[in-house]
Amino acid sequence: MTIRKHSVLAVLAILLVGTQVRPLRADIFVSENSDVAKGNALLGEGKVAEALERYDEAARALPGKPGVHLNRGLALSRMGEDNLDQAMQAFQLASEAGGDKGIRARALYNLGNAFFKKEDYAKAMELYKKSLMLAPGNRDVAWNMELARQKKKEKEEKEEQEKQQQQDQQEQQDQQDQQDQQDQQDQQEQQDQQQEDQKKDEQEQKKEDQKKSEQQQEQQQEQQPQPQPKTKQEMEQVLNSLDDQQKNLMKQMARQKGVALPSGSTKDW
Repeated sequence: MTIRKHSVLAVLAILLVGTQVRPLRADIFVSENSDVAKGNALLGEGKVAEALERYDEAARALPGKPGVHLNRGLALSRMGEDNLDQAMQAFQLASEAGGDKGIRARALYNLGNAFFKKEDYAKAMELYKKSLMLAPGNRDVAWNMELARQKKKEKEEKEEQEKQQQQDQQEQQDQQDQQDQQDQQDQQEQQDQQQEDQKKDEQEQKKEDQKKSEQQQEQQQEQQPQPQPKTKQEMEQVLNSLDDQQKNLMKQMARQKGVALPSGSTKDW
């Protein structure tokens, strides 16, 4: 087998989880078990669901045979992603210590492929390594192990890049939040200053209005006519009026006391 052909087979093994691994021959298990033989034949014909039924029957009859669990895992892995976890359980049973090394190696290989599909490349590499220890020189396993290593590296680089992007985005968001907070604070200070300036302007305008009002009052008082000095005749009239008022007051007081007043009176001026 050339390296190129081998590479294609390895990739198909990764994508299809063990489809390049042929079912084990029935005589590896128990030749007397007809369910194993029929299951192998059905699996070879592509009748995966019918083959799985036969393997299930064999597993109930031969629960301790790793080869039965390996073939069950292969059948389950061909039935789609929904059955991958069950296939992994079957491969795990087939890989347990104490069984045939060849079966265990193939079970570990297929179990590694399953973890590869789940993008758990570190676990896949671990299982490939165990498979190689049981069956050294298997090029499919070695190729998949190297592919898993590359995928693991790519995944880690991608995760690191995404982590860095998240950090950069968070820093940008933090800077934007700080800028928004500063802008809000500046806006509030500007509003406060405007209110303070407006208040000062109102006070100054009030003082100015009051000052103008006082000036207007002063001007109005200055514009009012001043009292003119009285003439001699007007002064005599005022004095006579005061004299009459005094006489009337004296008369009232005299009547109260019963004293008559003199008939005439003289002025003191």
